[in-house]
Amino acid sequence: MIEEILSRIFVTEWLVLVLVSLLLLALAEAGFRFGIRARRKNPEAATGHSGSVQGAVLGLLGLLLGFSFAMAVGRNDTRRSLAVEEANSIGTTWLRTDFLPGNHPAEVRNILRQYTALRLQSADLDRQGDDFKRNAEEAAKLQSALWKHATAAAEEKPSPVTVSFITSLNETLDLQSSRLAARFNHVPSAVWLLLLIVAGCGAWASGYGSGAGGHRSTFSQIIFPVLIAVVITIISDMDRPHMGLIGVSQQPLRDLLESMEK
Repeated sequence: MIEEILSRIFVTEWLVLVLVSLLLLALAEAGFRFGIRARRKNPEAATGHSGSVQGAVLGLLGLLLGFSFAMAVGRNDTRRSLAVEEANSIGTTWLRTDFLPGNHPAEVRNILRQYTALRLQSADLDRQGDDFKRNAEEAAKLQSALWKHATAAAEEKPSPVTVSFITSLNETLDLQSSRLAARFNHVPSAVWLLLLIVAGCGAWASGYGSGAGGHRSTFSQIIFPVLIAVVITIISDMDRPHMGLIGVSQQPLRDLLESMEK
């Protein structure tokens, strides 16, 4: 349930920024009005209460933002590392095709070119789309074809050099699954829900403090909520790199494909 709601919100980073900003600004305004009412009833109690609550909530919010940011950065670094590893693995497999007997080298290289192009295309496709499914099906067919050539070459020429090709090919096929798992390994939905709740409470407490103080504060009611929304947007952008501005560079695969085509 939570994952479905978040998937609809996290369509683009701009939608996240707008929705979270509006939510936090509305809560800051609501907190301000509650603070005004509390000040009218008991000014001293309202001011003292708002300071302690605001400090506790903002401290918790800072902790959650740091925790979520670290999770998103760690997952993003893993995706980048796996992209380089896959390009290196495919390149090694390409070079070791020279060890294969008969017509296998030319045929395997042709399949590897197609496979690399598919892996490059898949980085920009949405998991829920039909294009992604077709890409995955075509990649599976090419993997099967590559493995058939490997088994046939092993039967024709059983030698350590043929085994080295099979080893690098096996690593290449495994990395496709590893990259797919890393791509969709997001910050848990429960963490996002908790972060949004605490951010909302922080915006409300910030607005309440302004109201309890008897004056509107541009920082507390506008700058602070928008700033928190920007941080949350950046975290969500890193967490879902195929949709946002902070993506995972596919340059290693591009460079590899260019060298193959030459």
